[in-house]
Amino acid sequence: MATPTAQSGNATPACELDPEETKKSLNVSLADLCAKATALYAKKKYEEAAEVFAQAAEMQAEMNGEMNPENAEILFLYGRALFKVGQAKSDVLGGKAPDAKKPVSKAKPEKQTGSYAAAESSKAAEKKQNGGSATAEVPAAKKGLFQFEGDQDFDDSEEDEEEGDEEEEEEEDDLAVAFEVLDLARVLLNKKLEALQAEQATKEIEAQEQAGKGKEVAVEITETPGETLASEPATIRHIKERLADTHDLLAEISLENERYHNAITDSRASLKYKQELYPFESEIIAEAHFKLSLALEFASVTKNPDDEASSSSAAVQKQGYDPALRAEAAAELEKAIESTKLKLQNKEVELATLHNPEDNETTRRQIADVKEVLADMEQRLIDLKKPPIDLNAALGMPPAGSSSSVTKVSEDVAKNATDLTGLVRKKNKRKAEEPEETVAAAEGIEAKKPREEAS
Repeated sequence: MATPTAQSGNATPACELDPEETKKSLNVSLADLCAKATALYAKKKYEEAAEVFAQAAEMQAEMNGEMNPENAEILFLYGRALFKVGQAKSDVLGGKAPDAKKPVSKAKPEKQTGSYAAAESSKAAEKKQNGGSATAEVPAAKKGLFQFEGDQDFDDSEEDEEEGDEEEEEEEDDLAVAFEVLDLARVLLNKKLEALQAEQATKEIEAQEQAGKGKEVAVEITETPGETLASEPATIRHIKERLADTHDLLAEISLENERYHNAITDSRASLKYKQELYPFESEIIAEAHFKLSLALEFASVTKNPDDEASSSSAAVQKQGYDPALRAEAAAELEKAIESTKLKLQNKEVELATLHNPEDNETTRRQIADVKEVLADMEQRLIDLKKPPIDLNAALGMPPAGSSSSVTKVSEDVAKNATDLTGLVRKKNKRKAEEPEETVAAAEGIEAKKPREEAS
């Protein structure tokens, strides 16, 4: 029997994967990417995690379509990693310089360093200088009115400014992309939640109708405000947790970018979902009230850029702050304090019932930490119930924004500036003012001295 040749044999068709097999393969690859990114995130390698999550999000969008609610989970994880990247860069660069016109700049570090920190940015990092300019090491507040610098320092400072601008733009890009990704995740999570709640309501109505109960009773039960049903599925709780965290991150980005009025909206939404998920004494609830208080406080001394004609902007323009927003900030802080006190009581009860020495020591440390946080919040509440400190008034400066006041300040500075002309020696000038005869005589005397000494 002749051996078949390539010319005589039939071409073997290419092996095509079954559509379901292809889908399974893609899902396995997607799961692998998510697992890898999650491991990187757990190790705080946020930049690498963000890159892998980006690949996973792109793959899932190709599989499901960009606006599929099933994409929400990976988009949330991707946006959260991007936020961490932008936040880390903000820490390294020292964050944004506070605006001198805003009295709230004094309170902003508390937002960043407190126990219930709305953002973790630090302002202690120093910029690297290429030329080692002497003036770069002197704090701005201590620089004198007169500065004497070489021309070579200007080139170095310009290069540093350009590098700083590029780094700040990169940081803003990370946070801007994180905001867009998280906002898309929010939209998709809302769609998913609405679909799940509608499905759950239908099931409950059908079950109660079969048990002989009416539709109205079912609707009344499922729509009880401020309560989460014990029978609520774990999937719905998970979506609410993700929505709470998504709004929380959006609020933090808005705070970082000084969009305080936007931060209020997201902080309120985050608090709403958390109240449906956790008891009032939970530290998660206390933190949510605290963050909302921060957003309200900052917004109370800032005009709303999206609505400058609003009553809040008018109050800021007239009084320097909005009393209504500041009062609301104090009310939210009071709720945070109340929640923290309940947590403290629970910890003290727990300490009384524990018998293990190691557990007792851990609980004692936790109680001490809670008491410290509570004392800080109570002091902050006292400050919030007072009008905000006007930095211009405290420094003896006129209100910002007035050209006449700026001119007056310049005149006062020039008037009170130290006159250094009296310290300059004027030998040449005095010599020029003397009569020519006197000068000539003096020169003659000086000329004779060497000859006399020589003789």
